Formats: sequence, structure tokens, C-alpha cells
Amino acid sequence: MSVLLNICGVLVATSHFPDTTLQQFYQQYYHCQIETAKQDLSTQVQTPQTVAELFPQPATWWPIFTSDQLDSESFKQLLEQGIKPGVILPNEYFSVVKYYKIKKAVNEGAIPVALYQMTHAKYFAAKATFSTAIGLRPLAALIETGWDENIIAQPAGSYIIQSDLPDELRIPARKIQHHQHYFYQAITDSSQSSGYQVVINPPLGMPLNTIQYPQLGISWDLNRTKFTSSTEGVKTSLFGYILIGLSTVVIPLDYIYSAHYPSLLSSFGSSISWVSLLLGGGLLLILIISIIRRRRINARN
Repeated sequence: MSVLLNICGVLVATSHFPDTTLQQFYQQYYHCQIETAKQDLSTQVQTPQTVAELFPQPATWWPIFTSDQLDSESFKQLLEQGIKPGVILPNEYFSVVKYYKIKKAVNEGAIPVALYQMTHAKYFAAKATFSTAIGLRPLAALIETGWDENIIAQPAGSYIIQSDLPDELRIPARKIQHHQHYFYQAITDSSQSSGYQVVINPPLGMPLNTIQYPQLGISWDLNRTKFTSSTEGVKTSLFGYILIGLSTVVIPLDYIYSAHYPSLLSSFGSSISWVSLLLGGGLLLILIISIIRRRRINARN
């Protein structure tokens, strides 16, 4: 059952009434209050995809590509023009060949974007740490399931919000800032371009002079350790840098077992705990052995 909304006098049918934060975004960036409406047969009902067109603004955009499109002419042209497109890191197991293809693109200027699953938020922290260790440090997160009221409770940073559901209300096509969070609307159909949008796998022929980069940077927490990734690098504690180094033990396991990326990484936090326990036990054993040896030496003397 759909809900009929009144957005600045325009009737829009959506799957549910938007939460308070999304309403605030519409009021701040579209200068519109969202209200429930009754069906009026004389008034045409719009779909959520057309809302951005109702509030026109000079179209600006930023391109990002899935890993299977790195050989496309559109991606190559952008790099040749000195533009830094985003590249979406696979959320599942990927081969050595694909890794080097992504790494080559990043070395040439592409910006890593990691998938963020609201139902598996802990995976992102392990995945981001792992990606940092292998030279694919993410600078933004992509959420493919549309807006969620719990997004504002996630770590600070830039979140690209994609929703291809026909009855879901999207965030405004603007550069949205909410405290320490930045939100951007993502689309796959470039013909809908209006305002500021992130275009996934854009075709050739889109204007390059209207490309604008989003605010880049993302944070995450792993084992009560905070990581902040920015264009200048990653900032964390000494233990955080140790976690980054230890995360590379996941790589050979990934190749040997061909496990799914999130499934393997979900055990990373507990693996670190076991490593810490083993190291502590080893140090304790060395201390006990050294004490016994000293006592034996003293007894002989």
C-alpha cells in the first residue's frame, strides 16, 4: 500500500512516509514541507524518481564505476582527461587479476568507494581496514538500499545513497551536510540528471566541465579503535596501525578458501583477539622460562 505525499503542492506516491531527518533535508534543500495528502483524481500523481526534476538546479555530477566497467571507454576517457572517478570495491571475493586491475585504476587516480550494508555494518569496518592494508583505502561509502533513518548514527563521513526502487523517496539531489555526515544521491540513469548527483557507470558524452567532487572521507570503528580516512591518508592510534598490518593475514586465507569477502572479514575482529591472546600467552611463557633459568643459575652459584 502506497502513501500519497504532498511535496510543495505536487502529489507523490511512495512506499512509506519519510522519517524526520529526510523531511528536514527536503525543507532545507528543496524548501518544502512533506505532508500526507488525499487522492485527488484531477491531479496527476508523480513518481519519486521525478521529484528532483521538480526542483531544477544546474546539473553537476561525479562519476563512479563498478569494477567490471574499468575497461570501458567512458572510464578510460575520464582518466585521460585528468578526472578522478570513483571505483566501487567488490563486496565479495575477487581474484588476484581483478585486484591488480582495481589497484592499477587507483594508482592512475581513481578513488575507492566501499559498499556499506546497513544490515551488516560491522563488515564495513573490517573491510575498510583490509582494503587500507592492500592499498585500496576507501574515501566514501555507497549504500545501495536507499535512505535509512539509522544512517545518521553511523560513523562520520561521506555516504552515497542509491535507490532504484520505483516507490522509494530519494534524498534531495544536492550536496547534503548533516553534522559530520555528507550525503549524495546516486543514480544509474544519466538522463535523470538534475542538481548534484553521483552517476554510476555513466556513458560517453556526458559533459565533463560540470563534474564536481564530493567531500571525500569516511570513518569506521574496529575493536574500539577509530579510523579516519581522508585525502591526506588514514589517521588512527598505534593499535589501529597494528590492526591494519595484521589484517593482511586475511589475504592468503581469502585466496585459499575463496570465501565471500564479508564472511571472511566478519571474523577479523575475533581473529585479532585470538592473536592478542596468543601473543600475551607467548610473552608470559617467555617470562616464566627466564625466571626459571635465573633461579637455576643462582642455585648453582
